[in-house]
Amino acid sequence: MQKLLKGLGIFLFGICCLYVLEGACFRLIDGYANWRLHLAWGKPNQPTDNPLLEKLPLDHFLIQPTNIPKPDHLGYWIGNEDRYSGKIMSFTRPMRDVYEDYIHNSFEPLSNFEIRDYEEIQGLVLPGLKKLATIEEVKSRKARRVGDGLEFAKGVLFKIIIENDIDSYRSEFTELEPSFGFLLENGFACVVLPVSSGEDLLRKITNFKEKEDLLGNNLFACADGLAATFVMESCKQMPDLWKAIMLVDPDELVSPPEKVSLPWTYIVIDEDRRVREEGLDSLFDWIKSVRQKENLYSSRLSGLVRIGQKFMVDKKIPSYFASYIIYCAKFIDEMNEKTPEMQILSQFEAPNKIKTIESQPSSFREIEELENPDFDLNKIENKISLIEESEEIKTITTSPNFDCEIVRGYRELNANDSQLNYVSNRDLILKLGLGFEQMGNDALDQIRMKDPLFYRYYMSLRAIGESPLN
Repeated sequence: MQKLLKGLGIFLFGICCLYVLEGACFRLIDGYANWRLHLAWGKPNQPTDNPLLEKLPLDHFLIQPTNIPKPDHLGYWIGNEDRYSGKIMSFTRPMRDVYEDYIHNSFEPLSNFEIRDYEEIQGLVLPGLKKLATIEEVKSRKARRVGDGLEFAKGVLFKIIIENDIDSYRSEFTELEPSFGFLLENGFACVVLPVSSGEDLLRKITNFKEKEDLLGNNLFACADGLAATFVMESCKQMPDLWKAIMLVDPDELVSPPEKVSLPWTYIVIDEDRRVREEGLDSLFDWIKSVRQKENLYSSRLSGLVRIGQKFMVDKKIPSYFASYIIYCAKFIDEMNEKTPEMQILSQFEAPNKIKTIESQPSSFREIEELENPDFDLNKIENKISLIEESEEIKTITTSPNFDCEIVRGYRELNANDSQLNYVSNRDLILKLGLGFEQMGNDALDQIRMKDPLFYRYYMSLRAIGESPLN
């Protein structure tokens, strides 16, 4: 009996140690916290609750307060929202610790970054990320030649302030330098933007988005007081202007527009305002509207409310806002991420030429219909079959094997087609190359950049086919 009790005690002690260790890893290790979140919710582009983990009392599966009958006093609802937001974003605590350490220990955080003006958007600090220019960007005169480096960022954070004088702008910018430094090192551009009204904010941001598409795709707004109200007004007029907004105690809480998809929202409400319940009915409607999204990640993370004090002594960006920006951009990017099949197909896609792309779950995607009637895949496949019947051609294609990235991708897409095993790489190159030529010169040029080996193979084979000796 004593041995049994001793063994049971050791077992329970081991379970407790594992529980404590798991909790410590979730609290301290960013990689593990993210892994557990993905284990609980699935991938952002294919989310689903883990049926085993959702039976455990984990923070990831809390019920949203807006899904519970609204209380008579909305101040109680705010308390529930505060607890929900703290727990649902608990996976960001390791990053928040890193952020706080950076803020306290940073020295001249912007010294290694370029600051540039974009018309009315002045003092934009760039993270130094570059991408290679494509043919489309050369044609639109965003670059001089293909392969030139173009400045881009994972997102742009606009710290919105009320337009006052140059001294207030400089003071705000100086106090935010450590916060900006952390975001810059994570790939985000940052800027302090003075505005005089919601219309002024809307005009400046829309102009920036139109002229700077590489930087204007993912825009984030952070503001407090009257500036926060301006941000809400800009969302009401143009809901797709921002990817996410982070607001501290707006002067006036704006009611949401009807039947539109609002940006991800994180709002901090002052404790005194919670007691007075001033404008909380509009906030309730706003948060409930924000959460009307199909994607599980968007629904659970895009409407958060916290209770705060009457703002901070220093003007740094709060750690929960900084981590929210980084994870918003990460999850939004992953939600829009193409499946492997679609990524491979995009190599064969030419602008304005593909009319229909059919989606098939757990299978492969095919180009069903092309606007150019001369590109007949069936005709080309029949010709390939005739070529395969020729023993003379078979002996020629045994070497080299004409292996390249696009051929491998095409075979992976059509893995279910058993007949494709009888078609050589050489003939696949001819088939796909003909298709790209029918799409236009631009398509073949893009392929040359994506897979130079395929391009060389095809041009050589085409030259042989056009030779007078054949």
